[in-house]
Amino acid sequence: MVILILAVCAAHAMVHVLEGSLPCVEQSIAAQYHVGSATTGWLQTVWRFPWGVGALIAGWLVDRYGAKRMLALYLIGGGVTCFTSILLPGLPLLFGSMFLMGVMASIYHPAGLALLSHETTPDTLPKTLGWHGVFGSLGIGGVPLIAAVVLSLTGSWHAFYAVLGVMSISIGMVFVYLTLQSPERVFSKVDRASVDDRGNWGSFGVLLLMSTMIGLSYHGVMSFLPRYLSDAKVLGFQTEGEIGGNILAASSLILGCIGQYMAGQMARPKRLEFQLMLICAGTIPFLIGMSFAPPQWKWYCVAAWGMIFFMHQPVFNSLIAKYTPRSRRSLCYGVSFAVGNGIGAIAAGLVGENTHLQSAYLGLAGCASLAAVAGLILWIRATRTPPIGPENP
Repeated sequence: MVILILAVCAAHAMVHVLEGSLPCVEQSIAAQYHVGSATTGWLQTVWRFPWGVGALIAGWLVDRYGAKRMLALYLIGGGVTCFTSILLPGLPLLFGSMFLMGVMASIYHPAGLALLSHETTPDTLPKTLGWHGVFGSLGIGGVPLIAAVVLSLTGSWHAFYAVLGVMSISIGMVFVYLTLQSPERVFSKVDRASVDDRGNWGSFGVLLLMSTMIGLSYHGVMSFLPRYLSDAKVLGFQTEGEIGGNILAASSLILGCIGQYMAGQMARPKRLEFQLMLICAGTIPFLIGMSFAPPQWKWYCVAAWGMIFFMHQPVFNSLIAKYTPRSRRSLCYGVSFAVGNGIGAIAAGLVGENTHLQSAYLGLAGCASLAAVAGLILWIRATRTPPIGPENP
């Protein structure tokens, strides 16, 4: 059990390393191909869109063939596409490689989250998802640091993707081993007519709306974060260029681990809706602050936003388990991820089209506000119609 959970957590860290890779080197890619942020913004949309939408198909496949096999496919496939992105010449083929990398990465969330929800109890799931989120934040915060080190040593974004390819394939081999060692129960074959396997589809629909708004704000911030922080000042020190922006992005995003851990510890099945609403509302002031912050305040606004924003993950993912049946758990995680990251991916292109990144964050604050309002609706529904089933003691 412990080894399986650690392996899933490592796979979670890796998917966010892959997701965060393009923002770390988009300035180097732009310089090599003589393009601007509009092109690299849509390059990120090409990565992020299949990452979201592909989760819909991945969830369906996981429910039928098992999570371990699909996790092995994602990690090995993701590693291979890292190498194709540096070996295939030309910008059009880079777009193709990034699309395929997004497809491979789309497998993770419906597979990993469903596997954890099946292997834990409702009382231990939030804490498990808290640690799962800590690893995700380590991946999000660690990838800019990896990029800064590799770029400072080699000056090449190709070397950066070679390192990521080796990392992904190595973790993938762990899941090949786990798949061969123990069979996996497939939950699509449980009795769907059982009262213990019914879903609350109205509340799940509200969660999908929240996922969309949260996804737009997340992708809008993350897609150009190193660029946004490339002129920031922290404790009197001025950063310069892509390497400096990556270092500051890493140091701010790594604080998301604190938020993930705190949320996992504080989350309780009967308070999840109220907690999610507060978390969404808590990000709004800092998104507004990012819009107007001078260089000496940029890092602090991002750090505060990250610590609060990433608290939503263990709470939100516990709510999906609360409102969906086991027989459709992977698919429901896939649907949620598809709308959040498929629609959310559009924000990367739209922010890239904005010549002044700061002004874009006001629109992202609006998305966070809509997520908070949806959270209020979800909380009201929960107080009026308590859910039933094995996930709701």
